[in-house]
Amino acid sequence: MKEKRTPNYTDDSNENPNEIDVESQSPLKNGADICQQLMDRYSKSSAPQHRHLIATAAAMRSILSAESLPFSPPAYFAAAISALDDDSATSLDSTAIGALLAFLSIVVLVVPKGGISSGKAKEAVEVVARVVGKEGLGVASLRSGVKCLGVLVVGFSDLQDWDSVRFGLESLLGFAIDKRPKVRRCAQEYLEKVFKSFHSLVVIKEASKLVLSLIKKHMPVALALSAIKGADDSKDETLSKPEHLEVLHMLNVLKLTVPYLSAKIRLKILSELCKLTSSEFSALTRNIYETLEVFFGNSNVEAIIPEKENIIVSLASYVSGEKNPVDTLISAATLLKCAVDKLHAVEPKSWMKKVPLVCGSLAVLLTSEACTASKASDIMKELISHHLDLKSFSADNDGLGSEEADAIRSICSIFESALSSSDGLPNEHILAVLTVLFKKLGKSSYIFMKGIVHKLANFMTLANGDMSNTNHLRNCIGSAVTVMGPEKVLTLLPITFHADDLTYSNMWLVPILKEYVIGASLRYYMEHIVPLAKSFQQAGCKVKKSVIRQDLQAHAHSLWGLLPAFCRYPIDTHKKFKAMAEFLLDIFKENSLMHEHIAVAIQILVDQNKNILRSEKDADESNNFVVSDSTLELKSPALYSKKTATRNIKALSSCASEMLQALTDVFVHSLPAKRLYLKDAIGCLASITDSSITKRIFVSLCEKLQFVDGEGEVEKQAGNAAEFREKDRSNLSSMGKDASRCVIMELASSLIAGAEKGLVDVIYDLVKQTFQETNEIGHCEAYYALSRILEEHAWFCSSRLVELTDLLLGLKPPADNASLRNRLDCFNMLMVNTLKMNSSEENTMPFLILNEIIVTLKDGKEEPRKATYDVLLKMSSTLRNLSDLISESESDLPYHKLISMIMGYLSGSSPHIKSGAVAALSVLVYNDPEICISVPDLVSSILSLLQTKAVEVIKAVLGFVKVLVSSLQAKDLQKFLPDIIHGVLQWSSISRNHFRSKVTIILEIVTRKCGIAAVQSVTPEKHRGFLNTVIENRRSKTTPKEAEVHDADEAPVDSLTEGSLKRKPKGLGTFKRKNDLVEHRKRKRDKREDGKLSGSSEPAGISAAHGGSMKVAKRAKHFEKSVKGHSGGNGKKKDFSKGTARGQKRKIDQAITCKKGEAVGDKHIFEERRPKKFRGKQQNQ
Repeated sequence: MKEKRTPNYTDDSNENPNEIDVESQSPLKNGADICQQLMDRYSKSSAPQHRHLIATAAAMRSILSAESLPFSPPAYFAAAISALDDDSATSLDSTAIGALLAFLSIVVLVVPKGGISSGKAKEAVEVVARVVGKEGLGVASLRSGVKCLGVLVVGFSDLQDWDSVRFGLESLLGFAIDKRPKVRRCAQEYLEKVFKSFHSLVVIKEASKLVLSLIKKHMPVALALSAIKGADDSKDETLSKPEHLEVLHMLNVLKLTVPYLSAKIRLKILSELCKLTSSEFSALTRNIYETLEVFFGNSNVEAIIPEKENIIVSLASYVSGEKNPVDTLISAATLLKCAVDKLHAVEPKSWMKKVPLVCGSLAVLLTSEACTASKASDIMKELISHHLDLKSFSADNDGLGSEEADAIRSICSIFESALSSSDGLPNEHILAVLTVLFKKLGKSSYIFMKGIVHKLANFMTLANGDMSNTNHLRNCIGSAVTVMGPEKVLTLLPITFHADDLTYSNMWLVPILKEYVIGASLRYYMEHIVPLAKSFQQAGCKVKKSVIRQDLQAHAHSLWGLLPAFCRYPIDTHKKFKAMAEFLLDIFKENSLMHEHIAVAIQILVDQNKNILRSEKDADESNNFVVSDSTLELKSPALYSKKTATRNIKALSSCASEMLQALTDVFVHSLPAKRLYLKDAIGCLASITDSSITKRIFVSLCEKLQFVDGEGEVEKQAGNAAEFREKDRSNLSSMGKDASRCVIMELASSLIAGAEKGLVDVIYDLVKQTFQETNEIGHCEAYYALSRILEEHAWFCSSRLVELTDLLLGLKPPADNASLRNRLDCFNMLMVNTLKMNSSEENTMPFLILNEIIVTLKDGKEEPRKATYDVLLKMSSTLRNLSDLISESESDLPYHKLISMIMGYLSGSSPHIKSGAVAALSVLVYNDPEICISVPDLVSSILSLLQTKAVEVIKAVLGFVKVLVSSLQAKDLQKFLPDIIHGVLQWSSISRNHFRSKVTIILEIVTRKCGIAAVQSVTPEKHRGFLNTVIENRRSKTTPKEAEVHDADEAPVDSLTEGSLKRKPKGLGTFKRKNDLVEHRKRKRDKREDGKLSGSSEPAGISAAHGGSMKVAKRAKHFEKSVKGHSGGNGKKKDFSKGTARGQKRKIDQAITCKKGEAVGDKHIFEERRPKKFRGKQQNQ
């Protein structure tokens, strides 16, 4: 490949290395002697140019000294100008002149404003211009002179007087097209500053004429250059002549000055530029387009309109050129859009006349390479979206004769031709433009885009079932379905079936309809889709060949499956749903394959109307319907107002009871997978059905299954289990009692949202009856139903708080994780509702609930601990939100009540419970580090536990400290740094239980966050050696990145769980109840082995002595992060030891004597089972 030669556009050959490069020097200080500053700067330099500069400065100071003038910048400037203007200056060589010009350019910058009068500035400009016009000066000297000219014109000339600036401006324009780049760039820089400074209309007018004269001077050469057509590679040879380069420099000057020229001159210049444009690439094309871009960006519409015809025609013809360079094609297309934007703003109808030309040229680019096609696609989409106006379009007579209709037809014709000429499937860029066109035309696309729809259908047919490369094509056809409606699309592309020869057509359209139909008609589905589905189904039943039969049955099922799509914002719900309901009830009984489609359709119908009836904000969000797997975002039909939604809900409610009865009957006998979607539909129907009717249906079902008696009361379980089972065996259907219990509880949970008191009471009685079952069958569903009651009906929770707490605490904790999570959700709702109350009578309720949570938090299995952490985070997030909404003192906020309660356990006598409380607080701190600040006693209370000897507690506290230092910002961490360092370092000498390694990690984190000096300043002398070792080891790590990873930059959660996954507890205690009492028994210590503890071998962290469960904290991010940071409180510990709740079945045992002043954590003590004995050696704690 031939290497491209770059022409020598630059010519700095006259640059003398001995000249002074003022640009590279820092400016002098204002107020000090200039000569002295230069001597101080260059006295040690041996460079000739510096010696000349110092000599010149010394000569100027001698002149001032001889005339007793001050050594001020204006005086130095006057002396230098006089030296240049003196008759003896003609005898100076270029070196001396260069030194004077350099000195002038330095001095003029420090002359204060007003230090040179406008008259003297004008004279100085003439002197400098005359000097720099001499031959033989180097580049640096010329640049100093040009800089001096620019500063004089901008800073000291009278900008309101044309005569004052004319000579300087002419000089700058001349140097702005100089062949020497440094001189040219300096001149262009000051030229732009000069034009920016003009405010006088007279001066602007004269300056604009000066620029126009410069353009006209170079126009003959420019026209000759633009006439030379050729490839991009030939540009170098074309621009080899100096006069050709001056044309390019002239265009660059034009780019700089256009924004400041008068409107009249701009129009003339634009006319001159249009003469240089053509349909083929030339050496000037890029520069011309760049200049035009500046014109469009800085000119008002009126300045462009007179030349609109030439501009649009020229740009459109260039865009159509296939051989033109890609970058210029994109530039021309962008300029074409700008020209159309300007035109449309003033003359919309004129734009309509240019539609065929503009769209035709841009359409050519859509089939180019990906980058060009993407740019062209974006431009066309913007033009269509912003400038295609259908306001004056009339659908009568298909809009014949109107300019708008003609313009739209021309656009559609262009795209239809593009699709016809396509070899294979059209690319995504063409299809994206068509999608926007469908969306813009809306229902009118049926009038204008019929041919395009047929073309797109042909491509789908040619794909012959291969859908791998048709995503964009499907999306495009889907946009047509959405805006036209399925009725119009199926009119153009009918789905047909011929029973005689079993042939069909356009079945590929069914998946697209399923995805994109919105705002259709229920009537159309029943009258057209259903008969078509039945014909497929009937034909399939008659065919003997299994392959054909399966194919026909699959097509029938896909047509039936369009029901949910036709239920997305249908336009005739209030008119046709009654007929639809009768039809669905018949189908529901006959065709089990339709159960899912009917359930989903009902859910869609109910939910979308209920959402619209919500508050205005919610309605706006719910009306936005995004079609899946597509880029087309559409809103629900405009006719779907709140009034329409109200009528729809009324129509749905009128048939809801029959539908609810049918769905519940099927639900009871369905498999679990089918019950999932049936349950959602049942819930929707129940929410719009009268609660008494729902209760009647539910109680009737319970009577059939013998869960309630004939009077609607829940049957009590017989004392003789054998007799009860025998009665079940004789009376129940084929479904077993246990299975039916699970199903009925699952059904009950779906009815709760719209239930009133009577139904809620029935469901609650069933929940209690289910909990009485000794085999725990149905407990998971019962827990879930109870959690739904507590969530949906706050009144129920508040009115039966004691009863509910007794019920839950009286139950044995479930073994399966799903039941445990539902049980914990119940505790969460009870806790939240309890903490909202300020009644002192109820103050023991949250404590009793928290007891249960702490017990579960110390479970030996990972899954229960994860579930407990989840509910603890959910509880804290809810309480934080609640605290933000109420105006109480910080100590009374529900969130701080929770924290104070957990802190109460820190004063207890049980190490096991202490470590559980620390683990709970670790979770809360990790999720919301601000509580360490808002609850001042929190950190100090936990750090005080490091003085104990309980290994389990120490491990938990070290884990808390690691979370603390990892989560807090450095500025907040500084407040706790002394207490943290003093607390953890006392365990640095103990390697057992990994204490030393844990302390090491903590120290590494704090030194990185707070700095080594800050940590050393608070470290006791006896631990300085250990700290220094930690610091040295950290520095010696192989890479900084490794050191980072070892620090707390890694998620603290992971660091806490890594060891726990490797070390499983060998003697892990669990908890049991005996005689309805909760006791605490100290754990027996096992024998030690290898320095590990059997019951607490996991690393300290969130999971305390039962590591591993803090992985859940990483998932805690999904709990409403937006409330993070809202906390406050005084951190005082609360005493919850003033008695227990009345009616509590499980009384708190106080068998262990509590020390005086002990916090409540001592008074509510737990019993744990003794560790199971294992074969082999046991470890002592």
